[in-house]
Amino acid sequence: MTDRFDLEQQLLDAWKVTDDIQLAYELSMEGNDPDQLANLLLGLKTLYDIKFNKLWDTFESCVGNREV
Repeated sequence: MTDRFDLEQQLLDAWKVTDDIQLAYELSMEGNDPDQLANLLLGLKTLYDIKFNKLWDTFESCVGNREV
């Protein structure tokens, strides 16, 4: 069972997307293989799809439990 503390932690974790975008940008500026960058971006998309879906499920659980 998830609670508002899980929700808070997942929200904070989701903000890491900006750090990951910065890292991908730096990788692209170093002139690395475009396929490597494409794979990195597709991986980030998949990872954050999972994170945001989990975050949404936690939010719905908190609303259902009247914690939010």
